Amino acid sequence: MKNPCLFSWRFRAAALLGLAGLLGACAPVVQTPSGSHPAVDAAQVKLYDNPPSKYELLGTLAVPVTPEMKWDEHLDCTAGFDMLKTRAAALGANGVLLYAAPGTCDAKVGAGYKGTYYIVPINRQTHTVMAQAIFVVREGWTLFAPDAPTGK
Repeated sequence: MKNPCLFSWRFRAAALLGLAGLLGACAPVVQTPSGSHPAVDAAQVKLYDNPPSKYELLGTLAVPVTPEMKWDEHLDCTAGFDMLKTRAAALGANGVLLYAAPGTCDAKVGAGYKGTYYIVPINRQTHTVMAQAIFVVREGWTLFAPDAPTGK
């Protein structure tokens, strides 16, 4: 007869290892840029409010808020998002991650882009929108957002 305590210990260990592997697989992977990326059309740049499963961090975007960047009657701020996408495209990014490193923004605002609504980090002192230009290697669902993507 098998020892029930031994089975219980093995079962618990296997369950814990499986859970740890599952959680580790859900965390985003930030890669060091593989080199320079050619500029792309801003229409090809996607907005991300959560990090994709694997990406390269190309740089921080700080876009000054101008009078043209205002909400319309649907709370869309198309001009602001278009500027973020244009700046990211110039760096060769195919994505904009709406994330700011701790200490670089002091507020977040809700704004829409073509019917989809996002939470956008801003710095009220410098009147700038903060985000990250990213090159998405693999899309996919991630469970955890990074504390501070550095690309290192």
